[in-house]
Amino acid sequence: MAHPAMRCLVRTLSMSALGAALVFSAGACNNQTGFSGSVGNTPNGPPLASYEILGTVGTPFTATVSDAQSSWTFQGNVPLSVVICNNVLPARIIATKTTSNGNLLSVETFLPGSGVGDLQSTSAPFGTVSVQAGGTLSSISSPASPDLRIFAAGPANQRYSALVEDTTTGFIISARAPTLILFDSPDGKVDATFFGNGQFPVFDLNMTLGGSVVATVVNGPNATIREP
Repeated sequence: MAHPAMRCLVRTLSMSALGAALVFSAGACNNQTGFSGSVGNTPNGPPLASYEILGTVGTPFTATVSDAQSSWTFQGNVPLSVVICNNVLPARIIATKTTSNGNLLSVETFLPGSGVGDLQSTSAPFGTVSVQAGGTLSSISSPASPDLRIFAAGPANQRYSALVEDTTTGFIISARAPTLILFDSPDGKVDATFFGNGQFPVFDLNMTLGGSVVATVVNGPNATIREP
């Protein structure tokens, strides 16, 4: 379990670096940005649970996140926000430091309407933390297929909103980059538009499918990335 001092530190980092909540729902705003191709007037999806990997900035880690039907494994550096579009709770995330130093690594969940959920921290060399959201997931699900990911590398530490859609459902996201967006079992192709609200110049986005980069976009103050 997390030491009380660590919990206090990580909650402070979460509030200052990533904001109090990673995702929110918004009404009657889907597909207002001129999406073309396969995406139509998609209804709002449900509010999403989200996951934040925090601690000593720059600390490298490997992680596996799993909902009730799919899982994803990735590498990264602190901080990183993770969102699963179309996720099926319960969900679980396991993160392991890849260094032998005493840097802090923490993983925290946010549940819609409930704020901070589970929080665990470690400063042990090659330490591992694991948290759950929306119940207990007893085992890791099979790897996602298709495995579609959108990574927002920038603008670092500046808040943005995004609309991520397949052909039937749209999800509203509010976050600070870097953010990894995973789309579980999309219905058709996926489009995503990021809104900078005029506060920064460009988004740096890439989309992978099955581990291969299929689209990259560097644009601002708004940017749209589409599965080809």
